[in-house]
Amino acid sequence: MEISILRPTLDNIPMYPLPDGYTMRSYQTGDLQHWLDLHIPIFDEGDITEDLFWHEYRRDETILAQRQFYMVHDETVMGSISAWFGTDERGKDLGRIHWVVLREDYWGKGLSKPLLSFACQVLKELGHTQAYLTTDTMLTPALGLYLKFGFEPEINSESDKKAWDLVYKALGK
Repeated sequence: MEISILRPTLDNIPMYPLPDGYTMRSYQTGDLQHWLDLHIPIFDEGDITEDLFWHEYRRDETILAQRQFYMVHDETVMGSISAWFGTDERGKDLGRIHWVVLREDYWGKGLSKPLLSFACQVLKELGHTQAYLTTDTMLTPALGLYLKFGFEPEINSESDKKAWDLVYKALGK
């Protein structure tokens, strides 16, 4: 089930540095293939396509260069995150953490923390004061990270409440 989570301020962002040998770089022409290569092994076959990428990112490489980032180690793209923009359920314009992904063989190595620190800082530098993201209740480790980063559940319905109850139970809270 898809749920939303909000960071009500971009002040006091937890800062986690990249490990030695890792760098972050902005989107470059041709990164569509890296994005696909990162996402396809994780999602259902056929869900991740070039059309989805361009739908999500508006076919605007200038904006992509400002807001989409790739974590690189030894010239290998290890992950991606976007410091995007969007509108919450009430129609308010907010910064958006969008399409966070790491190569599956690097899950659990603490690399999501520097990715998230970086993207939240970019959102702040771009003038956003809040950030949100949407994710699935099945991504419990990611939800635990977002909560530790100061994101708060968006509970706007009884189904949201039930979904978050399941998340908290899975997190042992």
